[in-house]
Amino acid sequence: MNHSYFITGYPGFIASKLVKALQTEYPSSSFYLLILKHERQIAENKLENQYDHIHLLEGDITKDQLGLSSTEIEHLSEHITHCIHLAALYDLTIPYEPAYSCNVTGTKNVLSFVESCKNLKRFCYFSTAYVSGNEQGEILENDLKEPQSFRNFYEQTKHEAESIVRASINRIPTTIIRPGIIVGDSITGETIKFDGPYFMMQFINRLARLPIPNIGKSTSKIHLVPVDFIIKASVFLMHDAKGESKTYHLLSPDSPSIQEAYSLLCQELTGKKPSWTLSNRFAERLLSFSILSKWLGVPYETLSYFSHDAQYDTTQLMSDLQGTEIKCPPFEEYVGPIVQYYKNNASDLNLKRY
Repeated sequence: MNHSYFITGYPGFIASKLVKALQTEYPSSSFYLLILKHERQIAENKLENQYDHIHLLEGDITKDQLGLSSTEIEHLSEHITHCIHLAALYDLTIPYEPAYSCNVTGTKNVLSFVESCKNLKRFCYFSTAYVSGNEQGEILENDLKEPQSFRNFYEQTKHEAESIVRASINRIPTTIIRPGIIVGDSITGETIKFDGPYFMMQFINRLARLPIPNIGKSTSKIHLVPVDFIIKASVFLMHDAKGESKTYHLLSPDSPSIQEAYSLLCQELTGKKPSWTLSNRFAERLLSFSILSKWLGVPYETLSYFSHDAQYDTTQLMSDLQGTEIKCPPFEEYVGPIVQYYKNNASDLNLKRY
């Protein structure tokens, strides 16, 4: 079956992986990839001169008509069957204004474009599990409550953006994807940035010659998810009829506790386990000094995720993936590849995010 895809967020990690997967699954389909002007060379390098059925469009989701000409918009509105909105500012330290401009205004503009598409079969919006903010307890896939607070403007603006998407779900055939914390490929370990659990690796790596501490005594879970699972599940759910008008938490129903994950990372990186405990309060004071935070490789803003006592329901995801053989592997199965990739590339400044 041939489709025409309009994809924002190229040449980002997930968008690049997604294009390759869709080319494999639907080889005669057409792809219109929205890129920022200054990223054209990166996008062209990613495509490796394979431009069959692929069109690079220079634009900007924060601008009217996505920064495209009226002629381009008219052509796209006649041909696009699937719109996949990935472009976002993912940064726990980002100020509100740029986060709002990209994540909220950008999503409004993409939705305005989507409503003009005359042959649209599905709009797939990539949100995040952390639209729940500081909410605790069980978080259901179809719920989008206003939490008491957010830990950062990334969470807040993604919550605002998802609210806008959900308001049009009765008019637009929509699938909402809420990933957990995305890590590298479960087989190769490949990633394009060292953030999230990689901050833990930077911390462990810095202290590798010393007795390594646990950070606090949290029983909270860490909701890690390898990128290849994200791609496989998303490709299926955005095309299957079961995925229409639904929201999915893309993460493992058996996520490890933070201490379990930390211990496994420590063992893989250094060959030893944590042997003492650094209290949360002391860790907060330590990382509040930017010079120490930078030296240890851990942003202060990540600490709140070490004590986030929330359980993300995956009932809908598990039900709709049943019979597909698509499942999120347990962390202990892919911790080796992601740590090995980190070891091999720890000195690459292009991958570091702090």
